[in-house]
Amino acid sequence: MKKNHLISGFAGVAGTILLTASLAGCSILYPNWGTTAKPADSASPSASTSVAPSVTPTASPSPTLAQAKAQISLLDSGVDVAGGNVYAVGEVTNVVEDGGVCTLTFIGAGKTKTVSGTAEANATDTQCHPLQIALAGLPKGAGLITISYESPTHKGTSAAVAVTIP
Repeated sequence: MKKNHLISGFAGVAGTILLTASLAGCSILYPNWGTTAKPADSASPSASTSVAPSVTPTASPSPTLAQAKAQISLLDSGVDVAGGNVYAVGEVTNVVEDGGVCTLTFIGAGKTKTVSGTAEANATDTQCHPLQIALAGLPKGAGLITISYESPTHKGTSAAVAVTIP
């Protein structure tokens, strides 16, 4: 009887050790479990001292980097009469980044109205948050809507979509 009790006690201890070892392995695979820090974030502030940079005069201003073309696709758009707005949802198909701005533009009967919102990286693209322009004040009849996107690295505008304001 004592032999079975010894074996079951050993199995319990071995199971606990195995469970502890497997959970400890998680900290190796996920060293920042539960943190909101990104891999590019510094773990601590720099303790180095800074030296004032020397200024070298130049004859011409330094060139800025040109923004690459952003390819924007409208996923859904239209006029929501019950909701009282023109709406659009778009995505930037050739960029995966945070920090850009999407702008919905309505043009109709010589009037232009815009609204902007943030964009955020998705797994394979950049999603524009849903954008809406109130119908109040928009001219009745035919109009066009587009979504444009701009970030420090990319800029572009979608193809225009026709809408009819009732």
